[in-house]
Amino acid sequence: MPEQTKYLQELEYINSEEFTLGEYIYMGMGKIEGKSVCISIGYKIDYAHRKAIEFTEMVSNVEYDSINKVRVGELERCDKFMMI
Repeated sequence: MPEQTKYLQELEYINSEEFTLGEYIYMGMGKIEGKSVCISIGYKIDYAHRKAIEFTEMVSNVEYDSINKVRVGELERCDKFMMI
């Protein structure tokens, strides 16, 4: 599935009655000198995306590459959305 379609489906999900705010967090991920770093976080994917873009506009050596979806309380991501 193309990543843009996957992102749009997640937007539909967060705006549906099935979505429960606080069940997941979305972490905007970037690369600095080859190391993966969290550059934004939000309870909704669009907020994490918007804040990641804002961060990369302020810090020139960061490359925004993906958003991780993590169930609150878990240590591993359950989904990944590529942004490159």
